[in-house]
Amino acid sequence: MTGDHNVTHLHPPSTAPTALAVLLALVVIGGLIAWYSGDDDSDMPPLAATVEYTPSEDDCDGWTFPGKKPEDIPVPPGKPTAEWAHQHGGIDDSITRLRLVVQGMNSHDVVLHNLRVVEQRKAPLPPAGTDVALALGCGGDLPERNYRVMLGSDSPDFEVVTRKDGRLSVIQKPFGYKVSATDPEIFAIEANAAVDDDFTQCDCLITWKLALDWAHKGKQGTLIVDDKGAPFQTKSTELNSPYPSVVKRDGSWK
Repeated sequence: MTGDHNVTHLHPPSTAPTALAVLLALVVIGGLIAWYSGDDDSDMPPLAATVEYTPSEDDCDGWTFPGKKPEDIPVPPGKPTAEWAHQHGGIDDSITRLRLVVQGMNSHDVVLHNLRVVEQRKAPLPPAGTDVALALGCGGDLPERNYRVMLGSDSPDFEVVTRKDGRLSVIQKPFGYKVSATDPEIFAIEANAAVDDDFTQCDCLITWKLALDWAHKGKQGTLIVDDKGAPFQTKSTELNSPYPSVVKRDGSWK
């Protein structure tokens, strides 16, 4: 549910008005940015938001290419990225990592009330395929000041997670922030296909979007954040796949 107040989309449907005075969407390297007019009389939220995929610090990222052999997957000129993988039909394997930057459009504070997972749907795992990884056998945990959500649970909620001395802990801090034109907030998000803290996998493909609830000068609304109009996709790890897991070495899959 997204609430009964003003709901807008970071990437609106193609049938939405395209006048530049209302919305200007700009594709930028590594993500997508949408600027809103921020006028008091406008129905659009007084926010600017960017969302981009972010690799983990220890290269623990990977994607599954359903039904494809290694020779069916083009080798990227540089390091594999989430954007490259999605372009060629890859799906995030176990974890989707995002960086969400939110900024107000004027000097008045915009209060951010909540960040939620919406339109969450579970489907059977796609056909087995080749797994492309940045590194084989990697490990590690979240860096400090991240938001984590277990997508596989029936009621996924965001948690503030910190790592200290190699140990992971959840901070009991309610969501609540203020942003303005000069004071943005940055949210590093790890969306995990696991069901619980034991990282029990859901054995499913999860599609989902984000909803950011805001309030500004007596108005309130919800901004829907997705992947260029489509839902994000995160699948649980498929064991005993007949296809290999590969990494890029010397310009080919090894």
